[in-house]
Amino acid sequence: MIVTKVYRISRTELAWLASEEYLRSFWWFVASVPAFGIIAVIFGDGALRMIGAMAILWPFSIPARSVVSTAKSSRLFRGGCHVEADENEITFLGEYFDGKRLRFKVETFKIKEAKRKKGMILIRTRIPGFLPIREEAFESEADIQSFIALIAKANEIVEDTP
Repeated sequence: MIVTKVYRISRTELAWLASEEYLRSFWWFVASVPAFGIIAVIFGDGALRMIGAMAILWPFSIPARSVVSTAKSSRLFRGGCHVEADENEITFLGEYFDGKRLRFKVETFKIKEAKRKKGMILIRTRIPGFLPIREEAFESEADIQSFIALIAKANEIVEDTP
């Protein structure tokens, strides 16, 4: 079992990570909506021109929507949590607050990949989503490598299953 030290991620940092992941995953949609907007503003009339203007401005709402979509999960990461991982599941355990402890479990077969990015390990799930872990929460580089290998092994098992 791999156990990390307690780490914290601010709400702002989590929202920026969510925005980056959204742009990475749906870049084609983020590019096509404003392109439609430009065409609608240039060639449209009346209501279509208004819709085109809104389509041009739509990508600027991504950070605000990221703040809203990460509001619940930010309680876990902002208050501090640690990770316990084995070959079957990864558990995010929050620190005690008012006698309560937040907890989030994800089975390893639901994980698509783990990538290192900007001092974090981003666990990307099979349904669109991610779970961040600070690299500094691990004791050593060997622990980071064994954690990533654990995720890779779980992916191999899932891909081999008919």
